[in-house]
Order: sequence, then C-alpha cells, then structure tokens
Amino acid sequence: MEREKATIVLNEAPSHMRAWNAFRLAGGLVGVEMQVEVFLLNDGVFCAMRGQNPPDEIVGQQTGAKISELLSLGVRVRVCSQCAMTRGISEEGLVEGVEWSSMIDLAKSIKESQKVVSF
Repeated sequence: MEREKATIVLNEAPSHMRAWNAFRLAGGLVGVEMQVEVFLLNDGVFCAMRGQNPPDEIVGQQTGAKISELLSLGVRVRVCSQCAMTRGISEEGLVEGVEWSSMIDLAKSIKESQKVVSF
C-alpha cells in the first residue's frame, strides 16, 4: 500500500519560527509514515543555503542542518528556482540533496498530495 503524501509549502526565512515549525512538522509526518515533500518559496529558499552561520542564541535552529536531517529520513526538499535566482542563490549554493525546481513541480506535488500545509 502506498503511503499518503503531504506537501509543505514554506515561504518564511530561516530566522522565522514558522520555518522551524514547518521542518518540525515534516519530521513528525515522516514519523507517522507519510511521504513528505517540502517546497521552499520566496524567502523560504534561504533556509536551504549552504554554510549557514546563525548567532549562538539560535544555533540549534540551523535550517540547513535540519534540511540535511530530513533528507536523510526520505523527505524531498525542493526550492523554487525563480525565487532562488531572484535572491542571488545558485543551485550550487544549496544544501546537498535539495532540488532545483519550478512551480509546475509544486503543482504536480499538490495534485499528488492528500494533505497540503502552508507556512
């Protein structure tokens, strides 16, 4: 039997608690045996940048490290290429395993999903 799929759409920058909560939810959904895809739009693309160096007070909330952890659990993480390019982020500047993607890919993911959550 195929697992239910959930798509999480994240528009928030790494410094926003909504971003952290989106990643926490992704991990929780894996824990209840769902297939999970996280799609980063707008300032959410900054969450997938390599080489993040957050201040000491939020070092535990480093989104790049969290994304790597989620990827190892089988979560698919994609960034909107247009959003990334607009913000000066190249495909090479992303955490390894994060996919360069498009709105068509997001539309397909939403169509395939039983649940869609937006942060």
